[in-house]
Amino acid sequence: MAEKIDITPKQDGGVLKLIKKEGQGIVKPSTGTTVKVHYVGTLEDGTKFDSSRDRGDQFTFNLGRGNVIKGWDVGVATMTKGEVAEFTIRSDYGYGDAGSLPKIPGGATLVFEVELFDWSAEDISPDRDGSILRTIIVEGSKNSFPSDTSNVSAHIVGTYNGTEFYNRDVNFCIGEGSEENLPEGVERALRRFQLGEKSKIELKGQKYTYGNSPPAGTNIPANAPLEFTIFLKEFEKVPATWEMTAEEKLAAAKAAKDRGTIFLQKGNLKLAFNKYKRAEEVLEYEKSTDPEMVKEREVILTGAYLNLSLVCSKQNEQLECIKWCDKVLETKPDNVKALYRKATALLATSETREAVKLFEKIVEVEPENKAAAQQIIVCKKTLREQNERDKKRYKNLFAKISDVDEDKQTKTVEDEDEIVASTSGSSISNA
Repeated sequence: MAEKIDITPKQDGGVLKLIKKEGQGIVKPSTGTTVKVHYVGTLEDGTKFDSSRDRGDQFTFNLGRGNVIKGWDVGVATMTKGEVAEFTIRSDYGYGDAGSLPKIPGGATLVFEVELFDWSAEDISPDRDGSILRTIIVEGSKNSFPSDTSNVSAHIVGTYNGTEFYNRDVNFCIGEGSEENLPEGVERALRRFQLGEKSKIELKGQKYTYGNSPPAGTNIPANAPLEFTIFLKEFEKVPATWEMTAEEKLAAAKAAKDRGTIFLQKGNLKLAFNKYKRAEEVLEYEKSTDPEMVKEREVILTGAYLNLSLVCSKQNEQLECIKWCDKVLETKPDNVKALYRKATALLATSETREAVKLFEKIVEVEPENKAAAQQIIVCKKTLREQNERDKKRYKNLFAKISDVDEDKQTKTVEDEDEIVASTSGSSISNA
């Protein structure tokens, strides 16, 4: 005859389990999965206080997230699909000394018969739209997660329709996974991993898969759903910005800026932008009063802003380019690079008059700047051509308006003649 066994991690007798019907296989739901069960709850004397079976609806909850009493999180995690088990739950794993009145008195030991029907993966996508699903295979250490810029060491296996296309040990910085030919969804998932965790990740949709650029030679279609099994072996814990000293912020920002320049030189504009943006974020609210630190902060920020404007210009995002140039010009109104880049962006958006003003200012600051002088000539030529086109267009427009007015006047005279003739005829007829 089956016996009740203690299933608590501490082996303190708080939750005892008796299997009444064996389930299928050995796979069990993991933390974060959404489980579906039926249950009947009774007090130790057999008094029933709740039953999903009586309501006719299966009960669903997120396992291991504190959505239910502690004894349930402990007990259901030990079950397999189709299993029926009885759990005897002491009050400190149930409703405690307060109980849940009026049906459950304080300090009550509870007995639940639970049947586990199924479970689904945990949705860890930013928008909770099912685009990133996680099923934990091996739990990791608690309360230990990589940050946005952590260096991670992991073993990753990727499959499409059951066919393996990726199997590697990788070491990279979060945010740079594309350098290891990994889709963004893997990096998003790793931010939720704990040290030592092994999980299966399911990726769907364009944003978190390879989108329209699947790896060459893999026969993976565009926007194809993917599965990755990831084992997070190690990671570097990077302090949050608010935890850093002024010196640490400067060092982190400089490292990010330098890393961005490497990616810019390689033509990886997306990663370059992210690194320059990281430098800006680290130093944005750093207000050290030390003169040397203030000077270094200005140098790093100015460089980051200028490079952000350059990346945006290369991506034909002219309004964003102007925004970052303005960041520089707020404190350095004569910065030639910012002026030139902003003027070029304005020219690209047909703001020629504003652009020529900036090119002229550059020549005031640097009279020998031949590039700006040449652009002034180009801008003025463009403006002259535009004026000629406007004159011609307005001339034609006024001519058309004049013709319309003449037609109206002619029509009015003709109408008046008709009225006179009609009136005269009427008078003769009536005479």
